[in-house]
Amino acid sequence: MSARLVFLSLLVLATAGCSQRTTNSMAPAPSSVLQVVPADGATEIRLDAGVTLDFGVAVDRAAVESGFRLLSEVDMTGSCPDSFMAAHGSMDAVMNEPVTLAHMDAVHATPGTFSWNGAGTACTFMPDSLMRPQTRYMLHMGSTMLEMMTRMGGSMGGGAMNGSGDMMLHFRTMSDDGHGGHH
Repeated sequence: MSARLVFLSLLVLATAGCSQRTTNSMAPAPSSVLQVVPADGATEIRLDAGVTLDFGVAVDRAAVESGFRLLSEVDMTGSCPDSFMAAHGSMDAVMNEPVTLAHMDAVHATPGTFSWNGAGTACTFMPDSLMRPQTRYMLHMGSTMLEMMTRMGGSMGGGAMNGSGDMMLHFRTMSDDGHGGHH
């Protein structure tokens, strides 16, 4: 019994010593929170706006670019070019249905390009064309991207998570007359 206690004590001491070794300088502080513009719930977003993701530290660009999609509610409720796909449903329903969400990412995601700052800590996704007026959009961040952030000590500051470990944030665009729907 005492040999087991000595072994466990040595194991605890050895583990404590390992945790004080040098850490990866690329890893963010545990308080690193992803900043997203437009923020979750934002309204009156310009039709020519981009989506900025600021991680605060250098990240795996490929993980971000493959894990981020911008989806329009109009595309979820409209017709689908895939004749095997039934109606998509509401944005809230699509968020929680992994097969439909993967379909939306593959077939209906808003096309665009990423531009990164020199340090690789922030990027802006710029849609190839203007967003639709008075339309709700969803930023879908896949679980692989979020796992990369977690490994680096980062976290999300808002949004809704589904059962698959994906995160979604939402915003609404302004009217096309520049008045945000108010005259």
